[in-house]
Amino acid sequence: MLKLYPPRWQRRYGEEFADLIGQQRFSLRTAIDIIGGAIDAWTQPQSHVSPRGSSSSKGEPVMLARIMRLQCAGYGAKVTPVDGLKGAAVTIGGTLLSVLVVLWMRHAGVNRAYSTTLSVNGWLIAYVVSMRYTTLKGWPGRTQAVFIILLAGVIAAMTFGAAWATAC
Repeated sequence: MLKLYPPRWQRRYGEEFADLIGQQRFSLRTAIDIIGGAIDAWTQPQSHVSPRGSSSSKGEPVMLARIMRLQCAGYGAKVTPVDGLKGAAVTIGGTLLSVLVVLWMRHAGVNRAYSTTLSVNGWLIAYVVSMRYTTLKGWPGRTQAVFIILLAGVIAAMTFGAAWATAC
């Protein structure tokens, strides 16, 4: 996953990254941290690259975990109960919106394959949007936007691609 990062970042932090991530058990949280860090490193490169001598070699993995905001390593923003409620409200609201769109599609006579796939996956797109309050909390807004737009786009493409394949 190091290849997701800019070359300059890889040269500066590659070894520390490998050591730090090597200590972690693989999980969805770790994968999201790494992908979010890569997006952040590409969109705000100056915030992550510092001269090699700027920290002691003994503390570098901790420093790297802090600047990457790795929640899997104990850093990053803490999700509060209010954040959880906001995330739940966005997920429920988005799901209800997708149900209304499905009902409109069926009423308008849109091919049933499209409305069926949206009815199955509409909640997932709403959940991805809600991640800004939970999983992605503490990341810069630009990083959150890129992550959410890309992931929601992939889900939408898969959803409507499956509908198109079924409708043909």
